Amino acid sequence: MNKCTVAYGLIPPQSGNAHEAHILPITKIIKPKKSTDYFLTCGRDGAVIKHTIEHGTCQRLRMQVNSDWVSDIAEVGDDKFIVVSHDFFVCLLTLGPGEDTWSTKIIGYHDDYVKCVAVLGTTADKEIKFATCGLDMKLKVWLLRDNGTSNLLHSFDNAQPLDSGSLYALVAVDIKGSPFDLIAGDNNGNIILMSSDTGELVASIQAAHDTNIKLLHLMDEGRKMLSTSSDGILKLWDVQKLAKNSVESALIHTWKWASPVWCVEGAYLDNFFVGDSRGAITQVSMKNSAWDYPSLDSIVLPPEVSCGGVLAMQLIGDKKLWYSYSGDSNLSSVILDTRETETMEGGFALLRCSLLTNRRHVITQNTNDVVQRWDILSCELLDTFDASAGSFDEIVISSNPKEVLPHWCSVSIKTGKLFVTLSPKFLDTEIYGSALEQYKIVNNIEIEVENRYNLGRIAVNSLLNDFITYIIAKDKAFRKELVSKKSSNAGSPALRPTDLTLADPTKPSTKEKRRLSLFTKFGSSEKQFGTPSSIPGTPVLAEEDGLSGEDHFILPPPATAPLEGDASKLTKLDAPRAGLLSKRSVSSGSLLTQKLKMFSYNNNVQGSSNSDADEPDPKSKPLRSASLPHTPVEESEGMKWSFVSNHQTESHQITDGEKAVDDDAVPEGLEKKPEYLSDFLAELRKEYVKEYEMNASSFKLLGRKTPASKIKRENNSPVIEIATGVLLLVNCWKEGSCGDTVSYSTYLPAPQYAPETDMNDEDKIQIFQNLERNLPYWMAKALFKDEKTNRDYPKVTFILRPWQDPDSPDHPDNAPTAADQAQQSHHHHLSFHRNKHIEHGPKPLPTVPEAYTKLHAPSMIKVKKVLLYVVDRFETKTPEMKAKTPVQDWLELVCKGQVLDNELALSSVKTLYWKSQGDIILEYRRKATPVKETK
Repeated sequence: MNKCTVAYGLIPPQSGNAHEAHILPITKIIKPKKSTDYFLTCGRDGAVIKHTIEHGTCQRLRMQVNSDWVSDIAEVGDDKFIVVSHDFFVCLLTLGPGEDTWSTKIIGYHDDYVKCVAVLGTTADKEIKFATCGLDMKLKVWLLRDNGTSNLLHSFDNAQPLDSGSLYALVAVDIKGSPFDLIAGDNNGNIILMSSDTGELVASIQAAHDTNIKLLHLMDEGRKMLSTSSDGILKLWDVQKLAKNSVESALIHTWKWASPVWCVEGAYLDNFFVGDSRGAITQVSMKNSAWDYPSLDSIVLPPEVSCGGVLAMQLIGDKKLWYSYSGDSNLSSVILDTRETETMEGGFALLRCSLLTNRRHVITQNTNDVVQRWDILSCELLDTFDASAGSFDEIVISSNPKEVLPHWCSVSIKTGKLFVTLSPKFLDTEIYGSALEQYKIVNNIEIEVENRYNLGRIAVNSLLNDFITYIIAKDKAFRKELVSKKSSNAGSPALRPTDLTLADPTKPSTKEKRRLSLFTKFGSSEKQFGTPSSIPGTPVLAEEDGLSGEDHFILPPPATAPLEGDASKLTKLDAPRAGLLSKRSVSSGSLLTQKLKMFSYNNNVQGSSNSDADEPDPKSKPLRSASLPHTPVEESEGMKWSFVSNHQTESHQITDGEKAVDDDAVPEGLEKKPEYLSDFLAELRKEYVKEYEMNASSFKLLGRKTPASKIKRENNSPVIEIATGVLLLVNCWKEGSCGDTVSYSTYLPAPQYAPETDMNDEDKIQIFQNLERNLPYWMAKALFKDEKTNRDYPKVTFILRPWQDPDSPDHPDNAPTAADQAQQSHHHHLSFHRNKHIEHGPKPLPTVPEAYTKLHAPSMIKVKKVLLYVVDRFETKTPEMKAKTPVQDWLELVCKGQVLDNELALSSVKTLYWKSQGDIILEYRRKATPVKETK
């Protein structure tokens, strides 16, 4: 089954002159056949840049076409190009008539990195045939129609033993009478000859190279072919002899280059250029079949400071050669006559990242070796570290705070940007309000420092704030339009309002092409969007902010209550509850009766019904259990929550995100499984119509009332300010694929936080409409159908004991041995004098009964709550308690000799201090009183 994730990318700020440049190495340079006004470059940053040279200056238009390395690009028509990349798909890039207009469209995919594309030509129907190959060991032949859709004609599998057979090089040949028109090279050094008409293998040259083939390049109008491999070997082949099945005589000559050859530029053997892994560019001339003694002329020497190998070259005009290196993002050129070089500097990209333990900040390092800190909630760059701060790893260690939270997302670097990926489990982490004080709250929510807020919900609420407002407006408009229809038949189509805000998906607007990137799902039909136009939805739901019933320890009962030492008694407490759960009735009345009975039963039992009897300690008898003091109202609310299922943990598996034939093919009699947010909104529309029809048939007056929204929304979740836009991706991991594939991408501008959506803003509305069609169904439920549930946090077990000086003989770790005791027995004397130090020192703390010293509590409980519990269990009151001094002012907890911060959660204590799997030992003691110095 397919799994979808949602990711948003933070774009590194660039200097003014590098804003439209590549930020990672350039992999290909291409010049259109008919146009002399511009040329294109593509790079590992996923971008394609249009370079227009006017009056000696170069104007650049940066197009973020892909979300991973662009590995190849080929021209298929006027201002139309096929782009393939490491994000597994084949993309059609179309340049518009304006200087800044362009559009992209996914027209095919592979199951792994796509490495090469080759154009075969035009059919009689003016359809373009092309081929692609990649690391999935597949060579695919496609047919591109004039309307931008495509068909997969053939797929050849080059799989070989030991999971090899990946294809790295591909060219299309046009030899009259040849049985093949495609030549490919694989990682085993084999050359494959294939026919695009039949999709079958015609012949193969086994072990044409000893290592993987890096490059295939046609020369002399396709009659000759150069092949290179990673061991520095170049071979020249006669393609015409290959066409006549004369494989043995087809090899013309073999050369050993000083280093592996990565790229070749030129169409004829008498004058071409070779770029190698040293960074050198050499002009080669072979005339009159002088294969043994070619003429070599160094155009660019290897740089003194290594910049990597030459990745791409393109001769524009007769005198200027453009090229790029693998070690930087610059675009360089050399004038062949004078050998003068010029460099257009690129930008910088992020290289690696580390998510800190507070799960909000990320440390990154870029190509300039600059280390920075980012906030993935507010999507902003916080600060830049000085070089003296240390290495990347040292800064990560020193920057990690004492706050340790569970993961709610994953972070990664792709195309030089920081991406935050959300899965259906992104709602599993909460933070205290005190951690949100540094953010600007834009929805006027008063943050309570002791309340907990869902971290993932804050992120999506803030990022998609304007989209949520748009959905609310559409939902309201739909329900109003539903009751305003005048029809005698309540079920007639006239009563079902149409969504006029959704444009025809097959006719994208002109402004849509100006967006940074828009990928549509792949399909073979003319319909470009796999899901129907959606109907309005309603707003986001926020998690309950207040501290709920799980903020308690599973402890013995209060000191004033009689002890229940028998574990069997505790087990009996759970039995009636289990019975009631198993006999739960559908009727709300019977459910309420059950709750009241349970509440009444629990109030007649001493102690709490929560128990560890079901999870005995293998090394000791079952723990006694009790709750912190609470009111009957809290218990009743907790019982109510225990019946609510947590839908947020459900994972809605999604079928193939890129359908090749029929997007709506479903077995007869089976309902199509919802996949996208638009499906969720369509379900709401059906519920509204059904409710209206039921009311209209029974009560005509009530039928005119606007139906209430079916989506619940919590208004207590904070929305923080986001000042910059992000790249939003929907990734789909298809079954059998080697990784996730981007099924949709767009640039999402920074929210405006307006109370209403401007329906005249075509660009923004177009983005929102495509979000409806492409966001996964689980995101729709998280946004628009949240259910308040009692979150089940992991539990930690800890033991409380009074602090003792580690150097004291009474400390448990310093217990005397039998020999020590025997020796001390001969020198034991009673002390009859009064110890003045003890007399004038602070009085010892009261003891806590042993029955209350082994505790079991949620990992989110703070240290200060444990202090309150300790004080509550003291057998007698201390002077500080009588004076009502706050416990934080005179009592502290110690773990392994380290005084604990009162704001630390137990999970942080276990991770930072205890660092083992056993029960945590916490020692309580009075705070040291500062000693006044005497003069």
